[in-house]
This record gives sequence, C-alpha cells and structure tokens, in this order.
Amino acid sequence: MQIHVARPPTQLGVFSQEEVAAGLQAGRFLPSDQAWREGMSAWTPLSQWPEFAGLGIPSAPSEFAQAATAQPMPAWERGSSIGNYFGTIKDVALNPVETFDSLPAAGGCGRALSFNYLAIGPVVLLGVLIFGLLLAVAGDEILADMRADQNLNAWTRNLSTGAYFALVAAISVGFALFAPLLNFVVSAATHVLLLPWGPKGGYAGCFRANSYVSGSFFLAGLIPFVGCIVFPWQVVVNVIALSRAHQLAWWKVAISVVLIPFIVCCGGLFVLVFDSMTGGGGP
Repeated sequence: MQIHVARPPTQLGVFSQEEVAAGLQAGRFLPSDQAWREGMSAWTPLSQWPEFAGLGIPSAPSEFAQAATAQPMPAWERGSSIGNYFGTIKDVALNPVETFDSLPAAGGCGRALSFNYLAIGPVVLLGVLIFGLLLAVAGDEILADMRADQNLNAWTRNLSTGAYFALVAAISVGFALFAPLLNFVVSAATHVLLLPWGPKGGYAGCFRANSYVSGSFFLAGLIPFVGCIVFPWQVVVNVIALSRAHQLAWWKVAISVVLIPFIVCCGGLFVLVFDSMTGGGGP
C-alpha cells in the first residue's frame, strides 16, 4: 500500500505503510501530517489512520489540524469556478514556489486539462467574434489586398467575406480544441528529458505543471509587446513548477527543459543556414 504524505504546503513523498509507521515513531512524520492513498476521498491526518493507532502517537492538536488542512494550490485544484480560474493565474504567475509545493501529489491530468481548455477557449471565441465584427463592418476593405494578390490561388482570392470568416472560425475552433492536447506530447518530451535526474512526479507531474503554466500565461502571451516581456518569466515559472512537482533542483530542470532544447534548436538552425549557403550539398 503506497501512502502519499504531505506537510502543507510541502509534499513529503510516497511511502509504504511500514515506512510511515517507522517515521511516526522516529519523529520523521508528525501526527498532523496529511496522508492519502488510492480509494480515499480526502486527505486525513496520520493520527486518524486506524493502521497507526497502535503506535501510541498523540492526536493532532487543533492548531496543527487547521494548518494541515490548508487548501491545495493552484486554486483550480479546489474546484471549477471563475474565482478559482483567476486565482490560479495569480497563484502560478506571482507565487509559483508555494503554488507547486502545494500541488496535490495525487490526481490525474483532468483538472489541469480542463483549466487549459478554459484558458484557451473563451480567448479564441472572443477573437473570432471581434474578427467577425470587423469583417461585417469593413470586410471588403480588409480583404482587398488578399483578393488582389496574384500569388494566391484563385480559390482563395474568390472567397466571399462570409466564407472567409467561416474558414478562419473553423481554424480557430480547431486550434482551441487541439492546442491543449499538445501538452500531452510536450509533457512526454519533458518527462524523457528529466528522467536522468530521477523525477518524483512521473509523467502526470510534468503534464500538470506544464498545463497550469501554459494556461495561466496564454492570454498575456497574445497581447502585443506584453507577450515579449512575459515570456521570460513564463520560462522561469515553468522551471520552478517542474522542479517543485518532481522535487528536483531548479538547475537540473533548467538544463533539461531550457538549455538542451535551446542547443538543439540552435544546432538545427545552424545546419539549415549552412545548408542554404552551400547550396544544399548539390553539385
């Protein structure tokens, strides 16, 4: 039986029943520490576990019990609401260390995925509505250059204003539906890059950290000029999130998910430039 143990806001790890019992007797764990195992509906202080009743550990004092039941973070983990949605953005962007220290060890990918959909969907819908309004008011003027561009195929140049709006709307809806799912692929790559360091959170830890960070910064990243300022902080927050979720030093995460991809991208760009300068290796 694997038991998740936490001392909010810190996750202590996953242990066997024997390890927890020995830890309680040695003082490694406190009666007020919260614990959870598969099949339980909520975290419960170790002092209330029947398995450890014979160890003679005291009941958790009320002040410890209150501290131990501190609410998990980010806020979206506490429930789906508009308040928790904006609270999550604030938690992730302004307090990433405590936020991802308090991310429950147990839990699948569903909540993080739903947060991503809520972060992307309304923004894309608003963009489509604004674009539709602009086309309704000045569609001919907006599409004039496109229709006069002889480099485009006739099908594109002959699109009516309504058809053009329908095409853009379909592409936008497709992006809103499938973009959050890309986190599954990105997180798989992240997990592979972190494997040499022995990450504690597994694949789900990568997915939840990446999803909460990308969702929290999505809107800010679309704002002109603001996105360029926000992006470096997003990278920092993502490193913090992964390091806390996996109980790794931040520099190990930075090497795996920032430095290595940067070197690979620069190497690929160098090869492309060199290939184009040498004529693609042809005779």
